Amino acid sequence: MESVVMPAERPGWYADELKSSTHWRIPYVADPVALAAAVRGPLDGHPGFALVTDVPIAGRSPEECSDFAPSIVRFLGRPRPQGPAGATTLGWIVRDEGSSRFRPDGSFAPGVYTSKSHDELDIHNDSAMSNLGDEIDYFALLCLGSAAAGGQSVLLSVPTIVENLRQEFSEALTRLCRPYAFERSHVDHGGQQWIMAPVFDERPEGWLVRCNRQRIEMAQALTGKPLTDLDRMALDALDTVMMRPALQFRYTLAEGDLLIINDHLILHARDAFQDDVEAGRRRCLIRVLLDAVEPHRSDT
Repeated sequence: MESVVMPAERPGWYADELKSSTHWRIPYVADPVALAAAVRGPLDGHPGFALVTDVPIAGRSPEECSDFAPSIVRFLGRPRPQGPAGATTLGWIVRDEGSSRFRPDGSFAPGVYTSKSHDELDIHNDSAMSNLGDEIDYFALLCLGSAAAGGQSVLLSVPTIVENLRQEFSEALTRLCRPYAFERSHVDHGGQQWIMAPVFDERPEGWLVRCNRQRIEMAQALTGKPLTDLDRMALDALDTVMMRPALQFRYTLAEGDLLIINDHLILHARDAFQDDVEAGRRRCLIRVLLDAVEPHRSDT
């Protein structure tokens, strides 16, 4: 059996380690250059994310915050458009707008923005579909309001996941390092509704990750090629590791929190949630996707 050679990578973590540390919590400062410098350490090192607290959003509408959020993080990288072909939105509003990732029969619904639903979102990362042909390096979530119930964020360390797979499911890890088809009909796909890529791509600087089982399952209808027993065995092993409570750091975002994640080091998920609009409890976030190639330095 072919063995997987571990690339150089940053140290991983287990959830209990983060509960007793605070270095990843960063107070907001209005200077975006200073803010970028403050979050770089935890973002690009340990644990792979940073939580900026007390962002001033009072009195701003979601639409105003969708312009404000990219300006906060622009010195970390270049904000990328989100949405269908031709979209120019840099600050994507994440809230329940009545969408569902499921059809009535329980199968996955194609072309749906799961960010516009209240559904549970499986563990994934945002680079999985290579929107616009780019690999996303970071993404940020600015919280404008929390749900009446549910909606907790779940974060996992990629190095820790890979190490668990290497020790316990080496055959599965070998398969996960080979290409799968990923459906991506809901993003700007340049005429290619699916791509072939490994879940874990070994590179000298670490792992390039594409994790989204829903999009792998949905790709079968586009490729006409069903997943093999080996394909499913590897995905099931990955699910087994990722569902371990010890690997899942859970956090409920509050108004004014800005969670910034390194998409190569962290996988994330979301619990299902329920809003109470009449009581003023509606979960609403602004999402910004960034690549680190060319930080945006305009003050406009």
